[in-house]
Formats: sequence, structure tokens, C-alpha cells
Amino acid sequence: MNRVLVVDDHPLVALVMLEQARAGFPGAHVVSAGSVAEAIERAGEGVELVMLDLGLPGCAGIEALTRMRAAVPEARIVVVSATEERAVILAALDAGAVGYIPKTSGPGVVTAALRLVAEGGVYVPPQALEGARAAAGIRLTVRELDVLRLIVRGLANKEIARNLRISKDTVKQHASAVYAALGVKSRSQVGRAAELRGIKLDR
Repeated sequence: MNRVLVVDDHPLVALVMLEQARAGFPGAHVVSAGSVAEAIERAGEGVELVMLDLGLPGCAGIEALTRMRAAVPEARIVVVSATEERAVILAALDAGAVGYIPKTSGPGVVTAALRLVAEGGVYVPPQALEGARAAAGIRLTVRELDVLRLIVRGLANKEIARNLRISKDTVKQHASAVYAALGVKSRSQVGRAAELRGIKLDR
């Protein structure tokens, strides 16, 4: 990520978000705005990532996300909010956010989540995944978990098939289900996504 836009009307919170963005993307051009209107003005061309609060003056909630998506359709938008209600989180993801980071998250989680999103993944906090398989849901079958563990260990599909005594085509099917559940597109993103979602891979 070369250009990041932080949108939050609270100066102290905005400062923390700016620091997190710079930590996650060293060398990136990071700017901030205190409202959606100001954010749209400052976005300009080339903004790749928007860190967006939902409690903004004059345009709050999902409307803020919808307006930002319309203004910068090419950017990946991550909601960073004090609200941790599962319904709000899922509504934001349904509206096109590629991540939702509660403001109670630790610095390490925020940095890892931003990098996951930058790599094409989707970050969903654990509290949004309890009891549901959302668009980027997390309920995996026992066999999908087996495949996930072996992917993280670096085994190729052929080796996984041999270890689990299943066909390569079956491995591919399970791997595709794992990618969809974690909201990732490649093997390189799987381990980090699983860790962020609290999946225990050791056994």
C-alpha cells in the first residue's frame, strides 16, 4: 500500500490510527480526515486503503461506508470502529468493507489485519464469527481443518493427498472451501488469517 487515508473525527484516535497505518505500511503516504466530506476531498487519485470510522459527524454508520465506496471504488475500505455488535460488523462487510477492526484490538492485531487486507484477504473479528458462517465465515469441517493445518505446514496438494489418503481433486475442493471461509486468495495468506481468527492449528 502506497497511499492510505484515515477517516476519524477524534484527534487522538486518528493519531493512533495514523501510527498503525505507518507501522503496517512503512514508507506509505498516510493522510487523515475528520469527516466523509473531507475524506472525499482528500482522497484524490491513487488511494489504495481507507481506514474508516462509522461514528462520523453528518454521515455515520453504513451510509459513511457507502459514500466512501462510491467516491473511491478502487480503494479497499476497512472499518475501524468502537462498535462491536455482530449485526453492525456483518452489515459493514455486506456493504463492501474488506475488514472490520474493533478499536479495542491490540496494535499487533491491527497491523496484522491491515496487512491481510492489503494482500487481498478479508479481516473479520472473532466476535462476528460466533455461531455463523458469514461471507468470510469460519466454521470448517474436520477434514477442512486437516487440510488447513497441512497447508500452513507448507505441504503441496500432492503431499496433502498422500498424508490424508484422499485424492488431489478432493484436496483442491477442501482448500477452496478453506480459502473462502478465511476470506483469502492464496496459500501465503492462510496462516495469518487463521491466526487472526483464533483457529488452533496445533494438535
